Amino acid sequence: MKYRLHNRLGSGGFVIQAALAAAKINFDYEPMVSVPNAPLGAKVEGLNPWGQVPILELEDGTRLTEVAAILAHLSFVEPSLRHGPELWIDNHPMFLRWSVFLSVNVYEGILRRSYTDRYFSDVSYEGDRASIEASIRKAAWERIHAAFQCIETETSDHKYLLSDRLSPCDIYLAMLYAWYNQKPDLPKCTWITTQVATHPEIGPIWEQNFHDRLDFKWHELRVRGLK
Repeated sequence: MKYRLHNRLGSGGFVIQAALAAAKINFDYEPMVSVPNAPLGAKVEGLNPWGQVPILELEDGTRLTEVAAILAHLSFVEPSLRHGPELWIDNHPMFLRWSVFLSVNVYEGILRRSYTDRYFSDVSYEGDRASIEASIRKAAWERIHAAFQCIETETSDHKYLLSDRLSPCDIYLAMLYAWYNQKPDLPKCTWITTQVATHPEIGPIWEQNFHDRLDFKWHELRVRGLK
C-alpha cells in the first residue's frame, strides 16, 4: 500500500482516514486499541516521539504527524484529494489557511479545555487549583467558540469553507465541531458537519468514531433526507 495510517478511534486521525476514503486512495489502517484520552505510550514507540496519533507512513518510510501537515502533503501529491469527484480544493492558499487555523485556534483550544493540567505548573500558581482549572477551561471554550464564529463570518459567501464543494478542510472542521458539539449560533458549522457525517464514503467512518456526537447517527440523517 502507498500509505499506512496509525490511529485510534475518536482521535484526530479520523480526518486522514475519512479524507483518504473519500478520495478513494488505498491505504493500510493500523488501529491502536486504548482507553480514550489515555497516553498511548509504548503503542507509538518508534513511530512518533511526541506520543500521539495520527501517524501516516509514506511509501518511502517517511512518517508524517500533525493533521494539518498530513493534509497539506496529501493535497500536493494526490489529485483525487484535490480535484476529485468527492473532494475539491479550488483555492490552495485558503486551504492551507483554514487547515492551520483549525489546528492552532480550535484543536489547541479543545486540548486546553480537555487537558487543563498541561497548561500550568503546580509550583507556579497561587490559589485554589480547581478555580484556576475552571478559569482555563472557560477561556478555552470562549476562544474555540470565537474561532468557529470567525469561520461562519469569513466563509459566508459559499456553502463550505473553501467553495460550494466539500474539501478536506471541511472534514477537519466537522471532527473538531463534533468534539465541541453543536451550538445554535453556528448554523454553517452544524450544516458542514452534517454533510460530512452523512457523506456516503465518510459516514461509516464517522459512525465508528463519533456515533455518540451531535445527537444523531449518519444513517438516520440520510433517511430523513437531510443530506
